[in-house]
Amino acid sequence: MNEPGFAILAPASDGALIEQVLCDGGHDCARIGPDALVDLVSRGRIGVLVVAETMLEAVDHVALRRAIEEQPTWSDLPILLLVNRNEAPRYAPLLDKLGQVRIVERPVEAFILERAATAALRSRNKQRGSHALLEQLEETQASYRHLSETLEQRIDERTRELEAAYDRLVREAEERRATEERLRESEELYRYTVELSQQLAWTAAPDGTILSISSRFADVTGIEVDPSAHDGWMKALHPDDIEMTLAHWRAGLASGEPSAIEFRMRVADGTYRTFRARAAPRRDEKGRILRWYGTAEDIEDQKRIDEERRAAEERYRLAAHAANDAIWELDLSRNQVHRAPSVDGFLGHPQVEATLPLAWWEEQLHPDDRERAASGLAAAIEGNASYWADSYRIRRADGDYAEVEDQGFIIRDKTGRAVRAVGAMTDITERRRAETELGRMQSDLIHVSRLSAMGAMASTLAHEINQPLTAITNYVRGSRRIIDTAPSERLPELKQALEAAEAGALRAGQIVRRLRELVARGNVSMRTEDLPRLIDEAGVLGFIDSQLLGISHRVDAVPAARWVYADRIQIQQVLINLIRNSVQAMKEQPTREIRISTALSSDDMVEVSVADTGIGLSPDIRDALFSPFRSTKAEGMGIGLSISRTIVEAHGGRIWAEDRKGGGTIFRFTLPRADEGIGEATDKGRAAEPEPADPL
Repeated sequence: MNEPGFAILAPASDGALIEQVLCDGGHDCARIGPDALVDLVSRGRIGVLVVAETMLEAVDHVALRRAIEEQPTWSDLPILLLVNRNEAPRYAPLLDKLGQVRIVERPVEAFILERAATAALRSRNKQRGSHALLEQLEETQASYRHLSETLEQRIDERTRELEAAYDRLVREAEERRATEERLRESEELYRYTVELSQQLAWTAAPDGTILSISSRFADVTGIEVDPSAHDGWMKALHPDDIEMTLAHWRAGLASGEPSAIEFRMRVADGTYRTFRARAAPRRDEKGRILRWYGTAEDIEDQKRIDEERRAAEERYRLAAHAANDAIWELDLSRNQVHRAPSVDGFLGHPQVEATLPLAWWEEQLHPDDRERAASGLAAAIEGNASYWADSYRIRRADGDYAEVEDQGFIIRDKTGRAVRAVGAMTDITERRRAETELGRMQSDLIHVSRLSAMGAMASTLAHEINQPLTAITNYVRGSRRIIDTAPSERLPELKQALEAAEAGALRAGQIVRRLRELVARGNVSMRTEDLPRLIDEAGVLGFIDSQLLGISHRVDAVPAARWVYADRIQIQQVLINLIRNSVQAMKEQPTREIRISTALSSDDMVEVSVADTGIGLSPDIRDALFSPFRSTKAEGMGIGLSISRTIVEAHGGRIWAEDRKGGGTIFRFTLPRADEGIGEATDKGRAAEPEPADPL
């Protein structure tokens, strides 16, 4: 229904009076019931509500208050309440909730009712007028915003808009003169617009005659062009580019199609810079060219930047190719990986650029590496890291896996959110194979070194083993004679002979067992070791001929430096090499002493020293002491000290030599210190190696 000027909610007796006063006076009136009141109020469909107090009893007060509150923001419904003076306080609580209420006291005077109704209706009309003005203001602001947003467009877009406007003017014009006038106005506007840009704007007739050039041409080139001299602009062209430019312009005129060309033009400081010119025809409704429009812009800086960028990209590509690196880029907003052709190169795929989902990379990972590598990258992206690196295996096109080292930088926006990552992947398959082979060869060399050392000691070992075996034979033979001929009182002598034979057998067995352990080929076993015990075991072979040569030795072990983390056989090899070198160095010396000491080098390292009273180190071999195949012994291979350095450094330590005060040499090396508790537990858990009673 249309909105009534007055909505009347009153009994018949009051309704007749109200209609007589308001409706007959020319106002639009409508009677409504209590049920329709709430809906009309909430939708703002009432101009002024005239209600008798007796009808308020039939209205849902809660719903009415809610309808008043839910009115449109611009609406404040005027209400005329007909009520007896003494009844007014009764409705006070409700009236406070209804907003704009005016009281018309009974008995109702027509004059008072009409004045109150007219004032209320005037208030309502002002509300609607204000609402209409607000709507108009919002539309105006929206239109203004739209216009503001369209102002910042490129010059060529403005030119096309002007040309489109010109087309419409041409089609709508009835007279040629009016059309040309509008065209001149459009050209003037175009000229002012282009003058504000950095481009040089120009126009030409259908035959190519230059009609106008923007004033910026003189500012840029320093040449004032006479409008009557149609070829004046050619004075700024580079002599070598004039014929090319004119030929291109003539071809464009012949084809009638838009064109573009680059040429060099002299600027105000006398140098030549590269410009790009564009030309496009303006046609009438029959397709005839009315005018040519064009621009020229300085692209010297842009060309230099493009050339530098291409050169940088080429250098980067060549560097990446030389380094066997494969470049990739990860777009985190799309979860896509852009892989360069070099990625496909070592994976065996066709070398083309491709953009693939991140899931592609995860699918190519080796199953054993997939979760670790993928979760590591995800953690770096989700955290605040700017760098990520990992090594893993990735599937090639032939189904085999390549071992790669992958690293990348994570780029974040101002909020710290990762948006992109770029990195390089390096194929290390061959390097890993070489490292494995080098490790195997190094292990073989260490084993050969032990065999060589034992070969050099062969005669000494034979002598040391032969001595106890000869003694055993003599003791056993003597014991047999005692048993055959001796009375019982010689039994103590028999016991003593058998004990001596047993000691000789144990001595020979110990030498054979240590020799077997040292020359056996086994895997490297890093564990917590008891350093004094390790030194004692090495001394069995290292000092095997010490008594024969008159060499005395002692071990000074510090309790705090007892436990080390090492491979027992390899460190025994180092000790035997150093001990045997000391033994060889003291053969001709009057004093022959070797001292092995242990000490704490730092909180996490233990130092072992082997000091002798030998001939010392000559200056010519000191610098190359640990180099391979450098020996001071005629029969030596020169790999003992080199192998010792390899072993010590593989343990995380270092080895060096220095002169001993009073003569001789001290070799020192360090090993990682092991925790005492762990060392004791490891030592206790190790099965004891029984000394064989009779190894022969």
